[in-house]
Amino acid sequence: MNKWENVDIDFLGEEEVIPDTSVGTIKVLVVDDDDEIHRVTNMVLKGFTFEKKTVELLHAYTGQEALEMLEKHQNIQVVFLDVVMETNTSGLDIIKKIRKELDLKLLRIVLRTGQPGEAPEESVIHDYDINDYHLKTELTARRLKTTLIAALRNYRDLMIIEGHRKGLEKIIEASGRLFQHNQLGSFLESILEEMSNFQVDNPDIMYIRQKTGDGFLTINNENKNQIVAATGKFSRFIGHDIEDVEELRDINFSIETRLPNEEHIKSLDKGILVQSIGKSKMANYIYIEGNEEGYDYNLIRLFMNNFSIALDNFILNNLLNTTQKEILIALAETVESHFQETGSHIRRIANMMYKFSYHMNFSYSECEMLKLASTMHDLGKIAIPDAILKKPGRLTKEEFEIMKTHPNYGYKILNKSGLEILKTAANIALYHHEKFDGSGYPTGLQGKDIPVAARMMAICDVFDAMTHKRVYKDAMSNEEAVSYLNANKGSHFDGNLVDIFLNHLTDITDDLEAI
Repeated sequence: MNKWENVDIDFLGEEEVIPDTSVGTIKVLVVDDDDEIHRVTNMVLKGFTFEKKTVELLHAYTGQEALEMLEKHQNIQVVFLDVVMETNTSGLDIIKKIRKELDLKLLRIVLRTGQPGEAPEESVIHDYDINDYHLKTELTARRLKTTLIAALRNYRDLMIIEGHRKGLEKIIEASGRLFQHNQLGSFLESILEEMSNFQVDNPDIMYIRQKTGDGFLTINNENKNQIVAATGKFSRFIGHDIEDVEELRDINFSIETRLPNEEHIKSLDKGILVQSIGKSKMANYIYIEGNEEGYDYNLIRLFMNNFSIALDNFILNNLLNTTQKEILIALAETVESHFQETGSHIRRIANMMYKFSYHMNFSYSECEMLKLASTMHDLGKIAIPDAILKKPGRLTKEEFEIMKTHPNYGYKILNKSGLEILKTAANIALYHHEKFDGSGYPTGLQGKDIPVAARMMAICDVFDAMTHKRVYKDAMSNEEAVSYLNANKGSHFDGNLVDIFLNHLTDITDDLEAI
């Protein structure tokens, strides 16, 4: 097998070669306009190693060359920088550009000068972001090596801190996205992708990067561990119980034998297995391919603590929301069945309102709210006498006036609640028979004074009523309903909303007949 098969190459210079990743190299930039300084530095640091990594010296003779080197080699760790080159302040000017323009905050800068009068030590250390300052005459071979060792240790420690900071940022970012997902699978998939990034960075080999390992996540469902989210080659197993997947037999064995309670992380042949158990006592496992040495276990433990809490909250909130939805839909379907309509009308309207609001660029939570609130639009019909409500023929003028009171009754029932979803439902119930030109009922509102949810509901309700059979009429075709909506733009309906509805009609009405 080609050893570089799974490696991305970001860039390689013309004279650069791929280093041995088991050892690695450290790049140090020497900036000085004196050839002798470069020669001596090369001689002193020849064969120099730090933590089993060899030091590669890069050379620049002007400030401009130095900046070009730093832009090309973004993994330089230490710069030995002369003060006086093209000008008496060349080195100091470069420092400002390194820190502010190139934004290299972690790069260690050792300032060297042969003319201390041009850059007094105290003022330079005070005014410039450098890490060490020496006269060139002070830097004996031994002093040069100890100075470099100190700078490299400092850089290493800062990189460790930076790595943890980035890891914590990932945790915070992931936590902030927890409730942006409308399905448990997509929520867990995002968690899986985030955790696969908690690898130990090697700052010395910036242009060689291993591809992120594939993985999957299981949740215990009726005493079986079901794969509910996955990336890469494991994606085809989503929805399967892990015990039924022959390729994952060894991983399933590790799950069944359980992990030590105090550890929750186990190294397997080709990856790591992480167990999480929250207050809900629902055990779940994450498996990520890769070398165990490539992952930061401390970050993973911290992440899994947050993940367990988040998963508990996600499941409980979804359970609560699902319960609320089922109660409201059941109530709405009871009302529908009372006046000899099937509950399918309610579910069709709900699905149309959801997709309609989606195509109007509403947020996920707004789409969900309108979907659920729309099911209550005819709740007030429970106050209408059965003789009128169930009459198979056309209503008389007097009967129709009574029928026109149902929006008021629905509003009175729903508006008593302080819940936002029921307040939205109350407005839809009250205004869904209003017309854009003001000729509707019960209040005669017109134009955009009518709440947008009620204007949307008017379109969905009429379209569904026209295309489905009722006790008093036969169903019309979609084409006839479309023609009616177009003909009544600006009078019955908001013309802009009709255009959006019809432009996405195929998607909005997709699969409605299956309901």
